[in-house]
Amino acid sequence: MRISVIGVGAVGGALAALLDRAGHDVVAVARGTTLAEIDEHGMRLSGARGNHTARVRAQTSPDPASDLIIVAVRSFQTREAVAPHRAVIGDLPVLVVENGLDGPQDAALALGREAQRGVLGGIALFAATNSGPGVVSLTASGRMRVGAANPADAALAERVVAVINDAFPTTTTDNLAGALWMKLLVNHVNALPAITGRSVQATCMHPLLAPVLAASLTESVRIADAIGVRFEAVGVLTPRHAARIRQGAALEVVRGRLARAFGFRPNPASTLQSIRRGQPTEIADLNGAVLRAGARVRIPAPINATLVDLVHEVERTGQYLSPVELRRRLPR
Repeated sequence: MRISVIGVGAVGGALAALLDRAGHDVVAVARGTTLAEIDEHGMRLSGARGNHTARVRAQTSPDPASDLIIVAVRSFQTREAVAPHRAVIGDLPVLVVENGLDGPQDAALALGREAQRGVLGGIALFAATNSGPGVVSLTASGRMRVGAANPADAALAERVVAVINDAFPTTTTDNLAGALWMKLLVNHVNALPAITGRSVQATCMHPLLAPVLAASLTESVRIADAIGVRFEAVGVLTPRHAARIRQGAALEVVRGRLARAFGFRPNPASTLQSIRRGQPTEIADLNGAVLRAGARVRIPAPINATLVDLVHEVERTGQYLSPVELRRRLPR
């Protein structure tokens, strides 16, 4: 199959290299230094699934003869990454693999597709690091889930999963919204490390910080329940964990599950990594997505709102907050 990948950073680069190794014809859509590096040296993958240099074609636009377009950019870049290629993409199937809740919707809007037809959502459950243009390391193997944004595309999702599964363990879901929401709960581990400069594990076990994470999860599950979300197991969390949060045991989930799920090596999470690199974060599409959902059902989320504001503050100032100062800044 011929597959064009828009966004060849950590996740997109890993998928491009693995699909190439599985024998697919892969086009890496890039520009500038990234395009030049991939064109000269290939897409270089190392880590949990072995080493591979993928001699993919590097272009500034997808191949119009592609059978599938994969979009793996940061959540706030989806529309601007897809819109310039609208004519080339046409009616081709599109798989959006990114954080947040709105990736498939944003891609469909940029492509002018009604009811999100032909657009799939992907949830990456592996850990990848982009250490330079065209250089990616898989720090944990994991899996991927794929579902149709429009239920009428269920058969398309099955076909795409069969292809990707050649390269990387991938399964379908008929509950994309529930899977995206569950991944959003997992991604709640991002905000506190970004604000305090500490690892996920440290924040999940800290006596002042763990209750804040628990409170943010409780707000989010309350809003998801009001919307009618049916949570689906994704990675380290399952509907049983969502039920425990709903029952008032969010702190137990934080300390008993999330604190251990990320291994023993200190994990900074992606938002803190972005801050360290001087890059914009995705916090508006992580905890910020909860705020937008809550506004639709008129349920406030003051803890999540404060965490979003504080992450943006650290982005601007470069100054982390102590746990004591963070707690002082939270709403009473």
